[in-house]
Amino acid sequence: MAMALCLFLLPSGLLAQGNEEAWKRYMEAASTALQGNNPDDALFALGNALRAAEGFGPEDQRLATTLNLMASFQRSRGNFEEAESLYSRLISVLEQGLGPDNPSVANALDTLAAFHQEEHQLSQEAEAPPEEHADSEDHSHEAGQAHEDESHLAAATTLLQRSLAIREKASGRDDASVDASVNRLAVVYDAQGRYGDAKLLLDRSLETRERVLGEGAPEVAASLYNLGILVQKQGDLAEAEALLKRSWKLREKHFGLQDLEVVRSLSALASLYTEQGRFGEAESLLQLSLSIRENNLGRDHPGLIPILGGLSAVHALQDHPAEVQQLLERSIVIEEETFGEEHLYLVPSLNNLALAHMAQEHYGEAAQIWERVLRIQETNNGTFHASLLPTLEGLYEAYKQEGNEEAAIRMGRRSEAVAEASGQHDH
Repeated sequence: MAMALCLFLLPSGLLAQGNEEAWKRYMEAASTALQGNNPDDALFALGNALRAAEGFGPEDQRLATTLNLMASFQRSRGNFEEAESLYSRLISVLEQGLGPDNPSVANALDTLAAFHQEEHQLSQEAEAPPEEHADSEDHSHEAGQAHEDESHLAAATTLLQRSLAIREKASGRDDASVDASVNRLAVVYDAQGRYGDAKLLLDRSLETRERVLGEGAPEVAASLYNLGILVQKQGDLAEAEALLKRSWKLREKHFGLQDLEVVRSLSALASLYTEQGRFGEAESLLQLSLSIRENNLGRDHPGLIPILGGLSAVHALQDHPAEVQQLLERSIVIEEETFGEEHLYLVPSLNNLALAHMAQEHYGEAAQIWERVLRIQETNNGTFHASLLPTLEGLYEAYKQEGNEEAAIRMGRRSEAVAEASGQHDH
């Protein structure tokens, strides 16, 4: 005899109570699993918590809490499509439960916008590894990748524009949360190359901070710095210099000369001077930046790598290869300790070190360095990758100058084979 399926309908109050108890139990289990670094258990508990929360109704804020935690978890696991869907659903729940103009909606919009910016950044890093290289021609892939990158930034722009409007309506133009929203939107405009739109927002932020916080506030120094970097991109180097100098002096006055915040302004100003060919001034600022970082971080900290690289570049532009060699050798030691001796991150510094040796007619040393670069590139990219071509050309020249004709010929033939295999051969 077939078994009859019986449905027992509980009173709504008991059902809600049961859901509440279950939801709390699953959320506690998820928290315990996350703290214990047990992602599978966390995902199982969060899934159950989400199903329990859905029983409270589409507008219940416990559902919003669960969606937010689940989205953050999926994001941390690299499940970007699932995370994006959860964040979008979270916004809808908050809109239904709190209203479309509630600041909590703005917070969720900011979170989803940051997620899109993170996806854009990850795609940029995937397309541009530490060493510059040429890939075989695949223009359809490049076009699709560029379109995807643009779509992430466009989505972030729309979300941040709406967030800013919500915050302005709720808190007024001078509120700190509104100012933060203005700066978030300016960052996305900058990434899109919309420098005029970004400058309007950064000008607004500077005016607000000077009026509300006072012209000597550290937040004003940050605005001056951001504006200086942006104006430099627009090509107005005189205005950029004035802004960066003001930022430097304010930070020094507020934090003291030895604070790392000062280094940011000094390094940016040094970059500007380098662009203008004012190498002596750039070198002085970079030396001061290096001293500050050494005092704060120690002489072997990875934070010294960018400044050592900047200093070596300034000396290279002044045709000081011995100084370049000394700085790069120090930087490479730190890079090896930080990334390992076979990491692609080392390739730019090693290449520049080889060039410094070539400039001093140390052809044997240059050849040894490029041989190491070649091994690193072959290990990471393969034996016929286009990134090998500049290294092979360097080796050819070093061997030729050293008088090792046989090795030079071998490198020339290898270069032709790699160019042919990687699609870089001139026909």
